[in-house]
Amino acid sequence: MTTLIAITRHELRRALRDRALPWLLVLFAALAAYGAWNGAQWAKERAATVQLITDELGPLVEMRREQLAEAPAGTWPFSSTPQLAPFRLVLRPGAMAALSIGQAEAYPYAARMIPLQDITMFDYFKVDVDNPAVRAAGRFDLAFVIVFVLPLVLLAAAFDLWSRERERGVAAMVLSQPVGPLSLLAGKALARALLVLPPVIAIVLASLIAFGASQPEGLAATAVVVLVYGLFWIALAALINVFARRSTDAALAGGAAWLAIGVLAPALALATANVVSPAPSELQFSANYLEQSRAIRKEQREARGPELPGDPAPKIPDRIRNFFKERTAEDQRLAPLVQSQLQARAERRAVLDALRLFLPSVAVQDALDRIAGADADRAVAFQSQAMSFTAQTKAWLAQRLANDQPLASEDYDHLPRFQFREAPAGAFQTGVLVDLAALAAAIAFLAAGAVLGRRSAASL
Repeated sequence: MTTLIAITRHELRRALRDRALPWLLVLFAALAAYGAWNGAQWAKERAATVQLITDELGPLVEMRREQLAEAPAGTWPFSSTPQLAPFRLVLRPGAMAALSIGQAEAYPYAARMIPLQDITMFDYFKVDVDNPAVRAAGRFDLAFVIVFVLPLVLLAAAFDLWSRERERGVAAMVLSQPVGPLSLLAGKALARALLVLPPVIAIVLASLIAFGASQPEGLAATAVVVLVYGLFWIALAALINVFARRSTDAALAGGAAWLAIGVLAPALALATANVVSPAPSELQFSANYLEQSRAIRKEQREARGPELPGDPAPKIPDRIRNFFKERTAEDQRLAPLVQSQLQARAERRAVLDALRLFLPSVAVQDALDRIAGADADRAVAFQSQAMSFTAQTKAWLAQRLANDQPLASEDYDHLPRFQFREAPAGAFQTGVLVDLAALAAAIAFLAAGAVLGRRSAASL
């Protein structure tokens, strides 16, 4: 341990003389600040849109109140059930939204729900989401800087851990000292990690705080993710130096590794997922849904009998009650189709979730998305909770219809309310811990590779 500390101290003094490193950190700080600003701007725009969607409901509710107030007591002034009580269900940006835009743009963040609305309740607000260019282009945010730029900074700082000694012909002299080769390499790697990672983490946290992401738990989780991801790239640089004979070889190998891990591997993984579990066609689903819906409603129209007045006449007209029964029956008949599509989506996402555990850059992106509240799981949870809220609202409406109980003006103060339920454990939710475990396993794999590589190549 004493030897490792001495090596680390010596390497720190040596690395501090590198004049290029401060400029790398300055460049990283500039990119991090811009990424955080861009993410904060996106979150601000999304929050403003969500507020507009929510405020849109106010005038409509007031109009319904006036209709109820002007109608005779105990009567139903609306022409149909859907006019009863519209809802706007929204998914607000997370407290750490400046960190990552993530996959949030690929999912609807609001629903225009009425008690008997069908699954197209999300389509009303999908304005630009379905544009393939939007899905492919992404946004430049702080997560992008961490995932793609941070590895370049670390590789630039650690690419010549041992190759420089070999290149200068002093490797044999260094190893003649009473120090093990693995201890030597570990001390050098630790020194580079201590030199680069603390300022990088400080830059990331400062950028987030400067642009409004000040949740303590989220900041702590971000720091942990950046630290573990940084250690992965330091370990990779150490492994490369076990085999590289020259600094140029080490630099080229580091660049190739960055390209393979950050770009090529995710692309190949996506191609694999497309083969193993192709994405279900949303257009085909919508077409089938509309076709079956039209057929069901045609059958219902043909099966309707004449409306017979009740004795005494109900407060809520029979046509409203019949409309509700027909839509409920339609929901039940369409449920297998909807469930089949949801199952296909879940299977596809399960394959992608499994693949991310073998891709460090994807695992880090996933962890940052989860911390920021911009991950696919949160978006899917919103859709699931919105559909569950729709079912609860229908049950509430069914009870009022069964009791022949029209709405009163004051009932609008007691309508069901939608409240999105966040994942338990917050920023350190299960998905983030799984991503960190995958990164830790990758670091252990690289360390084992360095040990075995040294023995097989006798290179140190």
